[in-house]
Amino acid sequence: MINEADLKFFDEMGYLVVPNVLTDADLQLMRKRIKDIFSSGEYKVSPFNTDRVLSDVYNAFPEFIDITLNEKILGMIKQVLGDKPVLMPETAIHHKWYTGWHKDTTTQEKMGYTFHHQPESLMIECGFYLQDNDELGGGLTVMEGSHKTTDLYTKPRPPKSLSNRIATKILGDKDPLGDHLNPNHHKIVDIDSKAGDMVIFNFKTNHRATFPRTVKPEEVPEEKSKIAFFNAFSVNNSTANEYLEFILNRPEPFYQNLKTRKLNENLLNKAKQLDFTVI
Repeated sequence: MINEADLKFFDEMGYLVVPNVLTDADLQLMRKRIKDIFSSGEYKVSPFNTDRVLSDVYNAFPEFIDITLNEKILGMIKQVLGDKPVLMPETAIHHKWYTGWHKDTTTQEKMGYTFHHQPESLMIECGFYLQDNDELGGGLTVMEGSHKTTDLYTKPRPPKSLSNRIATKILGDKDPLGDHLNPNHHKIVDIDSKAGDMVIFNFKTNHRATFPRTVKPEEVPEEKSKIAFFNAFSVNNSTANEYLEFILNRPEPFYQNLKTRKLNENLLNKAKQLDFTVI
């Protein structure tokens, strides 16, 4: 479980690793099932899925409900968010997908939503990485404490200096060189997570995928290929409804399923059993 020291670390740093949350059996089952979904083309069950991202996971693949929404996991989520946390309709699986630096509030702020700046607002991502985060990547990289500083990614990126252009050519754009990306000089950490750990992070924390250091992403061996499972949770107040309004207005194809989405009966029963909210 999560203790007071963990909660203090999360509040100060904007992220937390909880070890060994998934059992070895559940970890292997999830990894095999997800790889099969993508390799067989089963991901095409929804037109809103791609060969990199599954959306609205619990409706299309309810077999993941019992594994990723159990009493142990919800108990820890409640320690962070309080009673009756809200599971947002944004459960997703990422397959061999590597994102650059951003906050999970960047897009909403660009669209004029600012509710996440209210002191009572708190949203978290609850991620399961199904491989170790090591020299081949496979996890999350964060800027510690960046949930307390301004979102720089809402503004156009200025032209790079010559030294930055040279660094980008050598190291790739994933390298956080330059004051535009990290003017507050946050410590940048490749989170030391192991397969089956739960990684919790604040929506306002600057983060990106951890890129492989020794090979190109497409050269990562299949047995180590990146798979991540994400649930988005909100504290149970107006934040949840305001966030729902925001994602209902997002134009990306990923979110168009929300207009016709019907809640899975198994998911509703699980929410009732474990006392959390689903919208």
